[in-house]
Amino acid sequence: MTLQFLTILAAAGCLGMLALTHNAAAEYFMFSVLVAVLLVSYASSRLSTRALRLRREATDRVFEDEALRVTLDVTNRGRFPRFLLDVKDTLPQFVDSDDRHDFMVPTLWPAERVSLTYSARPRKRGVYSWDPLQVSASDPFGIFQRFVPFEAGCEAVVYPRPIDLSGSLGQVGVEARGISTGERARGSESGLDFYGIRDYQPGDELRRIHWPATAHHGRLTVIEFDRGASENVAVVLDAKAGSDYGTGLDTTLEVGVRAAASLIHWALASEGTGFLAVCDAEGPRWVAVERIHREFEALEVLARVQAEGTMPASALLAWASRHLQPDANVVLITASPDEDLAAAVERLQRRYLRVAVLLIDAHSYDAKVPPASHLQPRLEAAGAAVIPLHRGSDLRQRLQRVLLHES
Repeated sequence: MTLQFLTILAAAGCLGMLALTHNAAAEYFMFSVLVAVLLVSYASSRLSTRALRLRREATDRVFEDEALRVTLDVTNRGRFPRFLLDVKDTLPQFVDSDDRHDFMVPTLWPAERVSLTYSARPRKRGVYSWDPLQVSASDPFGIFQRFVPFEAGCEAVVYPRPIDLSGSLGQVGVEARGISTGERARGSESGLDFYGIRDYQPGDELRRIHWPATAHHGRLTVIEFDRGASENVAVVLDAKAGSDYGTGLDTTLEVGVRAAASLIHWALASEGTGFLAVCDAEGPRWVAVERIHREFEALEVLARVQAEGTMPASALLAWASRHLQPDANVVLITASPDEDLAAAVERLQRRYLRVAVLLIDAHSYDAKVPPASHLQPRLEAAGAAVIPLHRGSDLRQRLQRVLLHES
């Protein structure tokens, strides 16, 4: 009950008692007016939300820790004005905002629409859906309020933010192992590597514009170079059901997803091709990305992946190898290695595939999980470079070792 309601109710009660004891017409009239105000206000508050239309829109694709814009559109489709509307939004888990996300609209006239915006920041990759909006409507006197939830669903996809690796790798060590840095790959754009020309795409470097062809065709045209296998990286991400350890933002799956995004980004920035193999609840998936401006195809998969896969790491690695040519660079990211993994690595080695395993230590995230360190010697004996990653380790430094192919 509001203070206005209690005040008017008490005044109406006093006037009613005076009217009965003194049989005074003025008191009867004032009593009737106050009762009528209460009835009209109640009816107004009950009907005030029926003519409202609410819609919520959010920036649909952003990276972790990047601001996304949320807009709430409120429209009065009725014939009468609406008063004292309080619109409150509820943020999903792992989404923060420094802006206020509850708004007061004093008056909304018939056919009027207002747009209410605020900025939010997701701290974790994934797909976010918002809960219903909470709208409080009141009568013109503020006597009664009604709280009504409004379904105004929207979805925002948050990409994992890759770690930039191109500027930190030692060229000598990498070249010795058949993998070149972004600087070396860009330096190899010579006439011998010339592949052809194509239309300019967002993300292409301006220095690759082929000016004679641009002038001839009347549109920007760039030179395309052939790609060597050394810049190609195939990332196999183990997302088997029950293999995500830790809580909140710091889990084995989140670290694995960020590592996968970083390796694919490095391959594309090095003028190579990034491959991604992952198994979700619907089965294994294979994504091949050949251009940096199409990196979102892999990021979209990584944003949505959950630990719901049906294949162990060894089976997923064997399945992914069917899509690869000899001399490819394979990186397995797993926090749940199985006993058959060493045999799967050995089979890949026979095909001259270079295999590195980023072994995420699940025990450091959850003490109840037994350590998998006993598998490291077996994997190394099978020919894989094993890079252990413990909770709190420097992920950038570990990924550099992955690219260097050194245990």
